[in-house]
Amino acid sequence: MELPKNFQNNNLLCGHLKNGNQKAFKSLFEQYWEAMFLKANSILRDREVAQDIVQEIWIKLWNQREKLEISNFESYIFRSVSYGCFKYLRDNKFTTSQLQIIDSLSVSNPDVDNQHNLEATQKVIDKSLEELSPRCQEIFTLSRLEDMPNEEIAGKLGISRRSVENQVSLALKVIRRHLA
Repeated sequence: MELPKNFQNNNLLCGHLKNGNQKAFKSLFEQYWEAMFLKANSILRDREVAQDIVQEIWIKLWNQREKLEISNFESYIFRSVSYGCFKYLRDNKFTTSQLQIIDSLSVSNPDVDNQHNLEATQKVIDKSLEELSPRCQEIFTLSRLEDMPNEEIAGKLGISRRSVENQVSLALKVIRRHLA
């Protein structure tokens, strides 16, 4: 099983970071800072506090770089954001909406690790589908999102089963290109 390129690059950069390489640190920072900030801001709904929390994570990462054992950098930093927001909310007075957010947070939830990847992937898929013709979008949606068999799609739209297969294949090709 081959590891994703991003995973391999992050592991390589983490190794360099552990040895004090500032370029590796900067590369990771530039790659993840904005997404981390957006996640923190969506939880806290306070730009300044979100920036502070993300900044503290990066400072801690640099200061403790030699001691850290990180097997999945992306999961590590997004868990750090969730935990940092949780700590902030725990230690400060809360609004009603913040209390609801605290209830929905689960730092130990394994789904948190993958949420960022799922959202990013869904955005790429949605953007890919916008490139397709409306007919191709409709066929792909029926096939992949509504789980309708190709024969049923062909009958519903008055086209051949082969046309359905070709349109689904075209859509998947466009999506794969965007995901690569």
